Amino acid sequence: MSYISIVKKYLTNLQKEYQAAVMGGQHTAELSYRPVLDTLFRELAKELNGSDSMTIVLEPKNQARMGRPDWRIHDGRTLGVYGYIEGKGLSINRFDTSLYQEQIDKYLTLGHKLIITDGLDFVFCMDKSESAVIIPLVDKEELRRKDWSKLSVTPSFEMYMRRFFAEPSPQYCDESQLVELVAIRTRLLSNELLKYASLPIEEAFDDEREAIEVISDLKDLVYTHNDRNLRTDKVFTDFVAQLIMFCLLYAHRVICETSDSPLEKERKIKEFLTEDSDNNSELRPFKRLLSFLMKNADEKCFIILWTEECIEFLSFVQMTDQQISNPDYHKLFELFLSKFDAQARFDYGAYYTPKELAEFIVVLTEQIVNKSFNGVSIFDEGNTIIDIIAPKLIQFNDAQSRCA
Repeated sequence: MSYISIVKKYLTNLQKEYQAAVMGGQHTAELSYRPVLDTLFRELAKELNGSDSMTIVLEPKNQARMGRPDWRIHDGRTLGVYGYIEGKGLSINRFDTSLYQEQIDKYLTLGHKLIITDGLDFVFCMDKSESAVIIPLVDKEELRRKDWSKLSVTPSFEMYMRRFFAEPSPQYCDESQLVELVAIRTRLLSNELLKYASLPIEEAFDDEREAIEVISDLKDLVYTHNDRNLRTDKVFTDFVAQLIMFCLLYAHRVICETSDSPLEKERKIKEFLTEDSDNNSELRPFKRLLSFLMKNADEKCFIILWTEECIEFLSFVQMTDQQISNPDYHKLFELFLSKFDAQARFDYGAYYTPKELAEFIVVLTEQIVNKSFNGVSIFDEGNTIIDIIAPKLIQFNDAQSRCA
């Protein structure tokens, strides 16, 4: 079936549903048009892309709690996400994007394409560097005509739909992009955890109680180690979110191979999470807490759903051997903290000293020490080199200027 035939058929079926809704008054605004929309998306995906591994999921698990839209389109082999689609109630008025700006910002920040539609106006959110674009399928001023299928279809609608179904995103990440996307996901998970950690269980709905109980039990487990820095909900939830993402990153980085397929990466990461112990003694405390979560949280709990989504994201990420073997951890940590908690980065002074500046200071200090102490070296056994704090260095330079 050709592109234009698919669209014309959709307009015919949409008009029938709309007229039935107006006459009967029994239709639910958002749900009534989903079958017609679902057919449109599936037929367009086949016509504009044709991949036999493209998977379209209507109403993904727990989409309301996770903020997921009504459709998720991904590749069944690579696990790459083409994008998400949110269906709203059909309206003959122009679509107002301001009502959904928070949702738009969230998905673009995560690197996903998003379509929000009322069935006639389609809001395409393709990249965070671009503004959302409203493309009317047809002119809403012409809806009074007897046959919607005879209305002129906006030419740019096909172009944007082709772009939406073009390829999964993101496909390839360098180290910095990966850390940034992981930091954003960690912050969103922490924010969601905080909602439950501070909610009294007697005020919770039935579907929220299980999550609150798991978080409460996990908090008790952490507190038994008497780390008083974790005695606030904010610090606690930040810790748990980072713990989960750190373990996922570790598995992606250490357990997986660059030659593994996305499905193989997914299998290895999940196996790592469910193992009872780990040979690495430094990881054992983290694995115990993660194992507790995996064993005690229901599979429909938002923590598990969020973890599964992050596993799929990491499984799709392709990295080179060079990126894996030569990471600049200081720079990556600074980038992570700037995206996860910019205020904490400022408070703790987590600013990366450029390599060139650090090398200059070491060479200069070595020369001064060698000259001042008769051949003594800063590299002699027993000496310790402490990184210079940037604000202190600035104060020192200011003092020099005043003396001069």
